[in-house]
Amino acid sequence: MSSALLTLPDTDPAHFLRIAGQGSSVSTHADLWRWLQGDVQRWLDHEVMLVGWGDFRSGELQYDIISSLPGMRSHHWTAASISPLLSYLRDCWAAAQQSPCQFDISGSATLLRHGSGREPVQALATMGSAVVHGLKEAGGGERIFAALGTSGPRTAGAGAVLKLLLPFIDTALRRIPPAPARQAHCRGPQPVRQVASLGALSEREHEIMTWVALGKTNPEIGCILSISEFTVKNHMKSIFTKLDVTNRAQAVAKLTRVGAYA
Repeated sequence: MSSALLTLPDTDPAHFLRIAGQGSSVSTHADLWRWLQGDVQRWLDHEVMLVGWGDFRSGELQYDIISSLPGMRSHHWTAASISPLLSYLRDCWAAAQQSPCQFDISGSATLLRHGSGREPVQALATMGSAVVHGLKEAGGGERIFAALGTSGPRTAGAGAVLKLLLPFIDTALRRIPPAPARQAHCRGPQPVRQVASLGALSEREHEIMTWVALGKTNPEIGCILSISEFTVKNHMKSIFTKLDVTNRAQAVAKLTRVGAYA
């Protein structure tokens, strides 16, 4: 049992483990929303869960937003519009020596570029506090998780709770296939299901190419799809043969050229 959990006031460690374990059954974005907006709120009270990942130095970022606030959905934003806020949150985490941190973001409106309308911008601009933690990835990228609220954190030890919940949230997010409405704004494209003219890629191969286009490595894809890295490599060999290419970049480019992506 984590010592951080044992030091939190008025908490039941067994209940926490049950709530955390529910994250293992998350398979859709709606499941993730219900989980975070349900019993998780008792442990980490928030209005918005903002997640960003990628190379923060180059600005090549992807994101997801989970919230019950009206208009607060990932497709209301683009990577360009949300990246200044994500970069600011990441810098605060780095300044805290990559430890969970809590701070005021009541001036965050200046970090927001226009989304697809006034409502989402106004909703995020009303956030007053952030509880932030992150993860370093093997390829040099980072994943930042920020629980945003309209007032100060109402959960004692919110930073410690986010640190404990973060592996479960991260695993759930990696398990969810990228929804077209959310990923359409990212730099990487998405494959459609049928491309008969390109060697009839299988359902699994299309799924793998989705993640390849989003910059995932073979080990990451294996983790996301719950298959071995060796199996991913075999699928990639088959994809290269069917597309008559020799590397991942060529495969993505070829699919993109023929309009195989939505």
